[in-house]
Amino acid sequence: MKFSCFSIFLLTFTLLTAEYPGDDVVWKAVRAFYNYDTGRAITILNDARVDFPENPTVHLTWAAARWLHSQAHDPLDVTWHMLNDDIETIIPVYNDLVERFPDDPNYKLYLGSSIGLKARVYLGQKEWLKTLIWGYRGFTQILDVAEKYPEITDTQLPLGIVEYYAGMSNFLVRWAAGMFDLNPSTIAGEKKILNAAENGEWSWIEAKGTLVFMHLWIDPKPKFALLFSHDLVTYFPKRYYYRVLYTESLLNNGLLTDGYQSLLQLDTMFAGLTDIHKDWYLAYRKYEWALYHYLNGDYPLALSALDIAINNYGAELDVVLGNALLLKGKIYDILGDRKTAVKLYRDCIRLDNFTHAMENAEQYIVTSFVRERVD
Repeated sequence: MKFSCFSIFLLTFTLLTAEYPGDDVVWKAVRAFYNYDTGRAITILNDARVDFPENPTVHLTWAAARWLHSQAHDPLDVTWHMLNDDIETIIPVYNDLVERFPDDPNYKLYLGSSIGLKARVYLGQKEWLKTLIWGYRGFTQILDVAEKYPEITDTQLPLGIVEYYAGMSNFLVRWAAGMFDLNPSTIAGEKKILNAAENGEWSWIEAKGTLVFMHLWIDPKPKFALLFSHDLVTYFPKRYYYRVLYTESLLNNGLLTDGYQSLLQLDTMFAGLTDIHKDWYLAYRKYEWALYHYLNGDYPLALSALDIAINNYGAELDVVLGNALLLKGKIYDILGDRKTAVKLYRDCIRLDNFTHAMENAEQYIVTSFVRERVD
């Protein structure tokens, strides 16, 4: 997972605090697609776009719902084509709304988010120059609203993400963030994301998901990860990804009994996923089982699950893959096979994804991993 991928993706979920006719209807759709009922969400939003055409949320949420639905059912090239067509549909709508309501910043914010989603299309197609151009166009719209209307708390999410990942990145990225008058700092970025998680009207969902991601795999803070992931599985119990986050949070806090029960739920929920989502999440599920077996000191079972996770990795982001490679290397270090362990650490580092796993792998190449005694 690279900085640009993660930040541009989450720009698309920059939602607003103002109340408009139809907000309650849009919320029904949001709850539906976060619980994987994307078909119902699309039906709701198709009607809502007709009934509430001036609602700033409805058009982008419609595009996002159709995107998520297509990700679960269609080949990737079909998904990108459909998303691009939908963005081409909604950008003129937002341009018209901005022109008609120039004093309402919400329409401009959604215009910026829609443009940012266009960048996500080009990112998926690996057209880097177009990704940069459209990402810049979308972000400048959002930044302008954030500077003029700081009371719109939901703008803190995309700004915080950019600041956080810029703080982790190389000099060129930090310099670029400074040109936007942003603070390329993980501390400042996390503070903004936390503000969105605690006070955002719409953005709290993605903000909490972002914080869990960060505190599991980038800057580990297991207690914080457990707090926010518990909120997410409570509100959206059918969303498989949130169950994955919650399961790992339990395991990383040493709550193995609860973690085992959550793993059983992952197994049960897996059967109801689409074939495409099964290809995506098989590796995640097997990695969580591997982590559980490792924590219990059952290294053969852990290695068996890790082999499946690594050899069948189909997710777009490679964060869990990096953790699987690291964990496998640690086990081989424990078993005394230093050569294999170092190879796995090098494979983890080559992902170059700014994660804590990569940092650990660099350390364990120098000094072999030694696990404290398992009671």
